[in-house]
Amino acid sequence: MPKRENRMLFWLLVANVIATVLHYVDNIYYFHQYPEPDWLNPHIVDAFWFAMTPFAALGYVLFKKDRFHLGCISLYIYSSASLLVLGHYNYGDICSISFRINFFILFEATLASILMLYVAFLQSSLFRKLPNQLSPN
Repeated sequence: MPKRENRMLFWLLVANVIATVLHYVDNIYYFHQYPEPDWLNPHIVDAFWFAMTPFAALGYVLFKKDRFHLGCISLYIYSSASLLVLGHYNYGDICSISFRINFFILFEATLASILMLYVAFLQSSLFRKLPNQLSPN
């Protein structure tokens, strides 16, 4: 992968991980303020972050090792898991949730969407070049 795209992917992942850390720490610390289903507790929220975040690192490492298809899958899993924060709005409407909580939810969801779109862009551009690399010269 070209250096420019590699750098962009790296910083998008850093921004996404920071956004998830901010949101998840706030969600755990102020758990009672977040609209959540009855079965959810701070330990499950914490465990989910530790389950989803390795997919970001794995995706980046796979991209660096030219394992683009697996890297895309890993980053799609990570960004999709990050988009689950929008599920808060199933349990409370946007107007009844504090500005701080809305900010963290929407910040994480926006960055996850940008990451997903960037991965799709990389996937389309990298796989378009693939047939040229495989053709005999």
